[in-house]
Amino acid sequence: MSGEARTATRPRGRLHVLARRAGRRVPGQQRLQRAWERLPGADSLGRRVAVNSSWLIAERILRMAISLAIAIQVVRYLGPTDYGILAYGLSIVTIVDVVSTLGMRSSVVRELVEHPRRAGEVLGTSVGLRLLGSLLTIAVIFALWARDPGSPSLTVLAVLAAGLPLMAFAQLDLYFQATLESHHAAAARTIALLVASVVRVALLVAGAPLLWFAAAGALEFASTGVAFIVTYYRRRGSLLGLRMSLPMSRRIVAISWPFFLSSLAAAVYLKVDQVMLQHYSGSTEVGVYAAAARLSEIWYFVPIALASSILPMLVQRRLEDERAYRRSLEQAFRVAVWIAITIALLTTLAATPIVALLFGDAFARSADILRLHMWAAPFIFMGAVLGRALITEDRRAFELSRHVAGAVLNVGLNAVLIPAFGGMGAAAATLISYAFASYVICFGYGPTRMHVGLMTRAVIRPFGATAA
Repeated sequence: MSGEARTATRPRGRLHVLARRAGRRVPGQQRLQRAWERLPGADSLGRRVAVNSSWLIAERILRMAISLAIAIQVVRYLGPTDYGILAYGLSIVTIVDVVSTLGMRSSVVRELVEHPRRAGEVLGTSVGLRLLGSLLTIAVIFALWARDPGSPSLTVLAVLAAGLPLMAFAQLDLYFQATLESHHAAAARTIALLVASVVRVALLVAGAPLLWFAAAGALEFASTGVAFIVTYYRRRGSLLGLRMSLPMSRRIVAISWPFFLSSLAAAVYLKVDQVMLQHYSGSTEVGVYAAAARLSEIWYFVPIALASSILPMLVQRRLEDERAYRRSLEQAFRVAVWIAITIALLTTLAATPIVALLFGDAFARSADILRLHMWAAPFIFMGAVLGRALITEDRRAFELSRHVAGAVLNVGLNAVLIPAFGGMGAAAATLISYAFASYVICFGYGPTRMHVGLMTRAVIRPFGATAA
């Protein structure tokens, strides 16, 4: 093929140029890049997106491994009560951080891609909105702490919240997502985690009290923001080009509110149980439950990675042939649910020795909670695939509705079950609410009854042929 012909087949536009530039800037990848370019279609944007996504997945796995290794030692060192206080504070901060971001991540990335000349205004407004949310949060938390300064849980929460203002600059990550340069963002987040991990190890060696571990959490938030400031400065220059504008604020908030509700619902799923446990059962029960949830939630990156990888395929299949689309969707459900069932079965059998080995005898009750909590995984894994199918079919309103309904159910079940059963009640609430939002709710909406059939066949026919 001639040079002109090859050039004619290449995608055009800003995204293509940025994607090629991002691919060349990966350190130490020159030989891999040359081999990649010899593959058919190597200049397609899809391949550059795949490289970009691989950085995100690799970073998540690395962060998970480092975080889990350090968390195990911190849990053993602090014990159920002190770890419960820390877990409660982190749960509140997680929910609050979601509120301060206003669900604007996807909207900001789209704005950056569609309007690159307004990048300073878009990014500046995004950072400014998150910073305002963080400052408002700190004001509320410190007002609560001032009313009861002797409360250990409020003191820990106030220390953790002190790192949120600098964390607002993590919004600069959206620039690297928009330009397909996520390896820079991955490096920034990893450096911040390493700094905080070194500090936590030093605190463990020094025998530091609980409050210092809360300070280490605040340091991780703050150092993440600083790492993004430095990375952005090295790639783009001074932050003085960022500016916040009222019209852009209105626009971002107006187009982001559905994503905000969805993100808030996801945060409620993950963390409200620990917040409510603190209220109904106390810090020790939170610590026992949080240790089990930590082991269960480490697997949640798997459905995210799987669902993200199948979305382009589902879109293409649906455009080509509805029957092929349904076959592909059923196969995706089958792979997802049986990975989750396998993990849940192995965890059920090995929960007691795993908990004893990792956390010690003080957390023995975490084993039963882990067994029950882990069985939410099949519904979480299928729910991730269902979410991508609903996006493919342009049923975003139902996607939002099911998450909100599941979160509301989760809160209600926790209010009923936690006073009676403690951590086991919270685990049961998690299982039931995920089953409802990922499976049961689909019975009540005509267009999604097809998905119920596909999910059911995927479960009962693990090795069966997909429906035609």
